[in-house]
Amino acid sequence: MDEYTYRSNLEKILQISKVREDVYQNAERLFVPPGARGVFGGTLVAQALFAAIKTVSEDFIPTSFHSYFLVGADGKTPIYYHVSRLRDGNKSGTREVKAYQRDQLIFTQTVSFTLKDLGKTKPKQELKHHKPAPSNRSFDDYLPAAESFQKGAIDTGIVKSDAKAALDNFMRRFYEGPTEYLFTKEFWGIGNEPTNPDKGKKPHEITVDFYLRVREPITEELFNYVALAYLSDAYILVTVMKFHHRPLYSSVFSVSLDHSVYFHKPTNMNDWTHFSVEHPKSGNNRQLMLGHVYNKDEEMVASIVQEGLVVINDGLLKSNL
Repeated sequence: MDEYTYRSNLEKILQISKVREDVYQNAERLFVPPGARGVFGGTLVAQALFAAIKTVSEDFIPTSFHSYFLVGADGKTPIYYHVSRLRDGNKSGTREVKAYQRDQLIFTQTVSFTLKDLGKTKPKQELKHHKPAPSNRSFDDYLPAAESFQKGAIDTGIVKSDAKAALDNFMRRFYEGPTEYLFTKEFWGIGNEPTNPDKGKKPHEITVDFYLRVREPITEELFNYVALAYLSDAYILVTVMKFHHRPLYSSVFSVSLDHSVYFHKPTNMNDWTHFSVEHPKSGNNRQLMLGHVYNKDEEMVASIVQEGLVVINDGLLKSNL
């Protein structure tokens, strides 16, 4: 396959075109990450949600979606998103999206919607609570992705600096892709370094935190949900190694099984958005990941639940970047 050309505008990358009533297809070339076997899962998650959004009134917003990855998608063949209108109520609605490639079902998603201004008619009393964002680090501790990777992975010897071609390809996403990242320099470590705050901690005692935002401004308000869906698959499952004090990219095989997002309130993905990841369960090669998403005011705007199949190689001492 030809080398993928990174583009910086997420709205253009994820555009879908209408084929016929309730059927859409990707309008741009599909992104296959370097070294991956198939299309980035976030693309499927986001475009399926985008297709569902296009079939409801602008008065409705998504409140959650639940997705299942059935078959890996390749980057050469169009993906068709078929939307079924399961329910259209006065205050809520439901859509089911099935994604096909070469007439094979590869992905499913169910999306729930609610009336946008439903929350304006609030009850006199309500239960209200959210888990605060971790406060063990200052925003100033986070570095641009390329800088944190240089300091935390290359300078420390975690990644071999002589693998120039692979490194250059990996680093391009930080300079040219549609997403900007902020990581700590410890993000790339295995957690046993003397200065690493996760040293000696068990998996359930660790949280992995980072910041994301889109590189080019989003112009369509509802597209913020699509962008968040896309980014919700970026650095969730891959962080599982950090909870077990292993190099970040040291799995032999890693694939998402299912992926769900709950939207708690609207957000603006043009702003730096705080992702905080937890790992409550691991076993039988299945890894359960939880993510909480906070806006610039540290209000929780979304929650992510993802389970993946991850196979490791205990003999691997260096990251396979």
